[in-house]
Amino acid sequence: MESRNLPTGPYIYGELLQGCVYERDLFTGQQIHSRIIKNGQILTQNEFIETKLVIFYAKCDLFEVAVRLFYRLGEKSLFSWAAIIGMYCRNGFNQEALLGFLELQENGFRADNFVIPNVLKACAALSLIEFGKGVHGYVVKMGFGECVFVASSLVGMYGKCGGLESARQVFDDMPDRNVVAWNSMMVGYVQNGMNEEAIRVFYDMRVEGVEPTRVTLVSFLSASANLCVLEEGIQGHAIAILSGFDLDDILGSSLINFYSNVGLIKDAELVFSRMLEKDVVTWNLLLSSYAQHGQVRNALNLCRAMRLEEFRFDSVTLTSVLSASAAIKHIKLGREAHCYCVRNSLMCDVVVASSVVDMYAKCQRIDDARRVFGSATKKDLVLWNTILAAHADLGLSGETLKLFYQMQLEGVPPSVISWNSVIRGFLRNGQVNEATDIFAEMQSIGIKPNLITHTTLITGLAQNGFGNEAIMLFQQMLEAGIQPNIVSMVGVLSACTETASLSPEKRATIECLTFLRLVKDVEIPVKLLPLSKPGRELDRPGSTNSAANALSRRVEIDQLALTAMNAIVKADIRVTINFEKKIKKALTKDSVAQQLLKLVENGKT
Repeated sequence: MESRNLPTGPYIYGELLQGCVYERDLFTGQQIHSRIIKNGQILTQNEFIETKLVIFYAKCDLFEVAVRLFYRLGEKSLFSWAAIIGMYCRNGFNQEALLGFLELQENGFRADNFVIPNVLKACAALSLIEFGKGVHGYVVKMGFGECVFVASSLVGMYGKCGGLESARQVFDDMPDRNVVAWNSMMVGYVQNGMNEEAIRVFYDMRVEGVEPTRVTLVSFLSASANLCVLEEGIQGHAIAILSGFDLDDILGSSLINFYSNVGLIKDAELVFSRMLEKDVVTWNLLLSSYAQHGQVRNALNLCRAMRLEEFRFDSVTLTSVLSASAAIKHIKLGREAHCYCVRNSLMCDVVVASSVVDMYAKCQRIDDARRVFGSATKKDLVLWNTILAAHADLGLSGETLKLFYQMQLEGVPPSVISWNSVIRGFLRNGQVNEATDIFAEMQSIGIKPNLITHTTLITGLAQNGFGNEAIMLFQQMLEAGIQPNIVSMVGVLSACTETASLSPEKRATIECLTFLRLVKDVEIPVKLLPLSKPGRELDRPGSTNSAANALSRRVEIDQLALTAMNAIVKADIRVTINFEKKIKKALTKDSVAQQLLKLVENGKT
């Protein structure tokens, strides 16, 4: 243009820079900036051009250049403020974004619906819910409340800060909801552990006819994985296929996590094999799944494949390998993993150090566990709890108690997990009085026993012949509103078996209560099998294959259920003959848990 003597004033350069902003064309924009400088002060000191340059560099995330030009501006416009605050947000400078918002107002500007969403994102990133509430008040005052972008940002801010009631109120008050608002509500529920509500929002969204995005499906799959609900997760996978979404690293990882959580490792492997691109998070998810389900050989093969693909092991990878080594007590593999951690400076990660300590303890190498613990540069509560558990599980009650006091001397206050380890150590060693003393002491100083505390003590009391005390503690736990798990139920049933002084009526009441809770806890409705191959028909609900697959993860629970039933049979000879026959018959047909449920429904006859 200049070579043809065409006019190239501020407006033309401004439009050219705006085009570079739309295209994120840094190279061309820098050339235009050079041409502006070449033309001298007429353009370089033009506020319109300077503002356009600030916006251009801010949108291209050239942080230092944008900030320098911004603070050289004689008069800053709302557009330049919006650009600089947005750049702060995108680059993680959330405090600076909030300070910019305050400075903007001090300079007489009113933040608009382009600035507010970035300010709310900064509040969410810093978990500043009170600041966010102040921004919410500003939004209402300025009349931006019905703007879908602002309202969606408010939902997201409240959700990430844990203010789910406020998030839901804003969401419900929105006259129009776009997919961003629905996604923000779902993400908030999932992040705060309200997975059932997240699934309800997903179904409401489908009823409203809003098409899901990748973010929607990732949130839905996360909620399904957390709840271990098979049918919902399969629906999410089917919708992803029907919507034509590629298996990228985020969606693929969500599917792997879901199938791993419901115990369908083969389906997780299939998703993994079909992913075009895999990052280290994806590899780690499948590796963790193998480790958690005891498939050590598959875990090792996957590690070798990772190395062939030139992925570097990180702390998550090593934690999974160490967990697998501990599960099968493979000391050689565990030592190799430990050496890798040392060579690659991963031992400074407290989680890795804790995993190494746990591995040595599980492999009965307590001296090595102590040595790793002693060499740790930083000992936080997690590491202390790991070494406490290592000694407690071996019944080394004296050493456990010494470590318990030592951690307090070193300024680390014990958690309820720490107290639980001390109690478990005493019970493993048969020191019931000492265990009950610790239980009383923790309550006297305001530490509230949790389910694990009660379960450990109930089981230990029952195993050491203190049946009456175990039953009393079980009743106290129920009165405190703590819902028992299957281990505590089996413990109290065993106590009923061994307690001759318990009246038949009281024993029967406790047995029935515990039995009903137990069966309710392990009851698993038969679900559809996952669609592991495109076009494959789902098994019919209730079919043998469907039931076997859906219940395959519950073998351990079924065994515990059978143990509990045996305890009931031994405790009351009147139900032995018929009930025991039915149990044996159930074992030959189907899952113990399913058959026990039927027995309860039909009565003990």
